[in-house]
Amino acid sequence: MKNAIIGASMLGLISLVGCASTSTPPPATTPDGLELVRSDKHSAVYMKPDAQLDSYAQFGIVPCQVAFRKNWQRDYNSAHRSSSQQVKQRDIDRIKTELGEECTTFFTNALSEAPAYDLVTEWQEGEAVLLVFPNIVNLDITSPDLQSPSMSRSYSASAGSMTMYLELIDAETSDVLVRAYDSKSDPDTMVNYANKITNRQAADRMLKDWSSRLRAALDAVLGTSADGS
Repeated sequence: MKNAIIGASMLGLISLVGCASTSTPPPATTPDGLELVRSDKHSAVYMKPDAQLDSYAQFGIVPCQVAFRKNWQRDYNSAHRSSSQQVKQRDIDRIKTELGEECTTFFTNALSEAPAYDLVTEWQEGEAVLLVFPNIVNLDITSPDLQSPSMSRSYSASAGSMTMYLELIDAETSDVLVRAYDSKSDPDTMVNYANKITNRQAADRMLKDWSSRLRAALDAVLGTSADGS
């Protein structure tokens, strides 16, 4: 089931992520039948016409997947000729793992706050479980913290940018009911020493906003009491 869900998400990425990084208006419908219900310059929300989100009693968080902007590593390394300042594959893997775990934690915490949603990791056939699948795509880090012996410092006015690509999925059928994307850039305009801590702080600000907005949207659909009381 997990592989089917991830596969469906990747198909959606192919059709929609380009819209998040260009000025091309988003399509009115997606290949899997979702319809555009809201869009602006940096975001869009699609929904299945007959989706009934208020019919779900339990919820699950699918671990967040992370993907860098196309050619990010090549572009960064071309501007940093010293081998000690270049991004290695181990750096890519570490950043994706750490950011993915951070993303999953934020969305889990958002739905765990009182009144807490009924979060599950397993379910039986026929149970009404709605899966929340957050993905980070187009990740563009201005000054990544590298595992390098170099003592050089990097300064940046912004930690970078990324796009949240989120899907709400029926656990039993793997049907995508809602698909949304939103692109954000670190708004910090002061030049700071960039390191792992400042990069994480910038990412956390974006993740906090996205996860809080999801919680507010679900509360609006399901009512103020997530536990049904």
